[in-house]
This record gives sequence, C-alpha cells and structure tokens, in this order.
Amino acid sequence: MNVIVAGAGVGGYHIASMLTREGHSVVVIDQSESALENARRHLDVMTIVGSGSNPRVLRDADASEADLFIAFTASDEANIVACLLAKALGAKRTVARVRNPEYSGYLVTAGRSPIAPRRVVTPQTFGISLFVNPDIMAAEAIVGILFEPYTAPKEEFGEGRVEVRELKVESDAVVDKPLHGIPLPTKCVIGAIVRRTETVFPADDEVLHKDDRVVAVSSPDAMDELEAFFHEKEPHVRSIVIVGGQRVGFRLAQLLEKRGVWVKLIERDPSRCHEVAAQLTRATVVQGDGTDTQLLADEGVPSSDAFIAATEDDQHNVLIALLAKTIGAERSLALVERAEYVTLAETVGIDVVVSPLILASGGIVRLVRSPAVVAVAFLAAARVEAIELAASETARIVGRPLGEIELPKGVALGAIIRDQKVSFPEAQSVIQAGDHVVAVCLSSTVPGLVKLFE
Repeated sequence: MNVIVAGAGVGGYHIASMLTREGHSVVVIDQSESALENARRHLDVMTIVGSGSNPRVLRDADASEADLFIAFTASDEANIVACLLAKALGAKRTVARVRNPEYSGYLVTAGRSPIAPRRVVTPQTFGISLFVNPDIMAAEAIVGILFEPYTAPKEEFGEGRVEVRELKVESDAVVDKPLHGIPLPTKCVIGAIVRRTETVFPADDEVLHKDDRVVAVSSPDAMDELEAFFHEKEPHVRSIVIVGGQRVGFRLAQLLEKRGVWVKLIERDPSRCHEVAAQLTRATVVQGDGTDTQLLADEGVPSSDAFIAATEDDQHNVLIALLAKTIGAERSLALVERAEYVTLAETVGIDVVVSPLILASGGIVRLVRSPAVVAVAFLAAARVEAIELAASETARIVGRPLGEIELPKGVALGAIIRDQKVSFPEAQSVIQAGDHVVAVCLSSTVPGLVKLFE
C-alpha cells in the first residue's frame, strides 16, 4: 500500500518503521530536515520537507494516490487539518493523532435525557477514519494493569469472547516445570513464551523459567483461573504515587480518583502543579524532582501499593521507576514511548512497562492489512502479535483438519469463534468459512498466515 506519514518525531518514526517492515511504500513529511535525515538513514522511505497541512506539500507527496494518510505531528489541529486536506485530495483513509480528549471523543455533554449522554466530537465528524490518542490509551491501560495481577494490558478479541494476556512467570507452581506438568484450564492456549533473547512457540515439553513472559489466549473466565498459576498474589490498590503531571500522569490521577484510590502526584514544573491541583479533587500534588530519592522516600513511595513514572522523558521514567523499586515500591511502572526502552526497562527489574505507541499501533496496522484481518494487538514490546482473522469462503485453511495444515513457523492458533461460541484448536479441529480465529505470531509470519484465510 501507499502510505503517507506526516510527522517524523518519535511517534511518526515508529509508525513509518512498522509499516516499512511490512513492505508498504511510505512517504514521510516533516518540517525538520534533521528528523527526515534520521528517517532516511534508518528506514526505506521517501521524505519531503514541509507541513502536512500544506496542500502543495500533500500534492508533492501524491496524497491523491495514498491508501492511508497518517498525521502524527505534535499539533492536534494540524493533524486534523492535514487529514481533511488529504481526504479532499483523494486519500482513501486517514488517521489523526489527537491528544486533546475533547477532540478524541472523550468530551460528553447531556443528551436529550440525563441518562443519554452524547459524544461531541467523533472521527466521523471530520470524515477521518480513526482518531488515535496514545496518552489516554496508556492511562486506561495502566489503570487496568494496576487492579489486576498482570504485566500488560488486556487485549480482547471476538467482541470480548477471547482474551489475550501477557503473564509473567513468578509462582513456584510453574517455575522450572514443563507445560504438560501444569494443570492449566482447558479453555486456554499458551501461544508464545518470550525470553530475553528469544521468542518460543512452545511444545508441551517446554520448561518455563523464572521471569519468562507467557502470551496466553483464553476465555475471560479461564483467564482469572490461569493467572493464579503464574502470580503469587493479588494486587491491592489503595495508594499510588505518580511522578509526572503532564497528559498521561494527569489523566491517570483523574481515573484513579474516580476509583477511590489515594493519589500523590509529583511534578517538577510549579505552574503545572497549580493547574493540576485545581482540576483534581482528592489527589495531593507535590512540586519536586522525581529523580530525588529522598523526596520519593519522604512522599511515601516505599509504603505505596504502586509507583508510576509518567513524565514525558523515557530515560527519566526508566531511571525514576528503578529508583522507586530500589527504595521499596511494591510495584513499579514506567511509561516509555520508544519500543527499544521497553526491553531495557524490563531487564533492569521494573515490574510493568507501558508504551503508548505500541498500544496505538494495532488500530493503525489493521487499516493497511488484508480485509481478512479483523483486529491486531502488539505484546511483549511488539515482539509478538495477537491477530484476529476471518476465514473467507475460498480460504485454504477451511475444511481441513488443522493437523493437516502447515502453518508458518512462528504461529500458534489460540481460539476459534463460530456462531458466538469459542472453542480451542486441536489437531482434528476444522475451520469453516466465516469462522474468526485468534492467533499469536511473529510479525514476519503475518503475510503467510493471512494468505491462509483469504
């Protein structure tokens, strides 16, 4: 496909990198020559200097021929205008990154009745295919992680009938034991095991090691049973310390207040402290430097149930989360933009790492893939994908026992959804036209897997 990405910052670069790896033709637009030089040096892309909201620049980029136009600059308004212009010029689909929650549909006002609120702004208001707000996605994902014993956000497929989770191997009940020796629930599949240097698609005799990350596919009820095998205790969330009062940190504080959690938010900028304090109702806002270990100790990090580093600097977040862990934080979470920092943060001992860009990538990738692809999510620092596929009438995978089908290496089928019912694949299972299948796989195997379903 022909894709145009407006914005060569961290976000735009990540999206362009992901798309070029999948073989798409990508043009990157930015006003910064140095940012474009970085993209040219590392990616197989064409670059154009200029603004994505300039009609002349869009014509130079052949927006009229674009299958997908993605506006990922730092300005919400520029992104929306760029998408409007690209659509008017002929781009088939458009995606805008928006950070203001009022643009991304989170502003609601009273409808015709008190119980019928309505969204003021939706992507369709502007004729845009998709709004992406990685900050809000990250805040909501972190809240979900905090209240559950998982190390990554829950991914739902089949309209919520199937869950895919990344579970960390911690419990003595599973450490150094083969999969066939663990009494796992029947309604689940272990799709992949992610280790420091490798990703394994396991056989039954695969042995689990301490701190392995298991990608599991199951029904929602079985997932609760499954996690008990991997985690030693349930999380209790009563008090949380957040460092960083910008977009994600502030949104986190708001969401946690609604859940009745005691929140202390530490922010370096005095003026931002006043802004945040005026909008939060119960949280305590402290002005200070999150890299000051004594400050962290004085503000109750060792006695808190969780600590979250949510500044706008990846390196600071990794450092701060590690400092919090060393002084006794029960659970330490770090927010990072760059995918390469996710593995680093996990390696040094941070409990949970959340990447807004990885969270946002699934919706964008789905737009450039085959119609057979229903949904996509990235796990384990984007080393593994969970993908939902719909089997067509002519699909090669239809009508034959799975045991007779040669799947690409690096693929595990996790669940089959038929007539709103979920089953879990066995060698004798037969996929029918119209079935939806949830698989766990490496990104490199996706083209071959998709061909089986087309």
